[in-house]
Amino acid sequence: MPDNEQYDDQGTQDDGAQALTQAAPEEVDAHKNLLSEALGMLGGQGVNVQGLLGQAGVGATDPSQMSHSDLVSTTMALAQQHPEVLAMVSSRFPQAAGLLGMLTGGQGGQNQQGAEGGGGMLGGLLGKFGL
Repeated sequence: MPDNEQYDDQGTQDDGAQALTQAAPEEVDAHKNLLSEALGMLGGQGVNVQGLLGQAGVGATDPSQMSHSDLVSTTMALAQQHPEVLAMVSSRFPQAAGLLGMLTGGQGGQNQQGAEGGGGMLGGLLGKFGL
């Protein structure tokens, strides 16, 4: 991926960090757990997680230690490079569905995807990235 194609949409980054700041603590925790599981799964598949996060401009590899901005960057990196893993893991974290949908192309986190965060959110996620 060319450097200029990386997560350079500062408006999206700022909006995502703002959404995380305003989200309920349990939603943010669920989102961190989702990212942790996704990164663990990728590491188990032999993906260089530190390299992936480095490309996204994130220094920490543990989502519980990441800033809101780093959480957004990590989410976008996973959505762009490994949407199948993000989609697979997301079903286990319904509390994170609103934030995940917002950060990856949902409409304003208005939970249009339903309480379970099912096909609508995943369809939006995969559709946004042409999959």
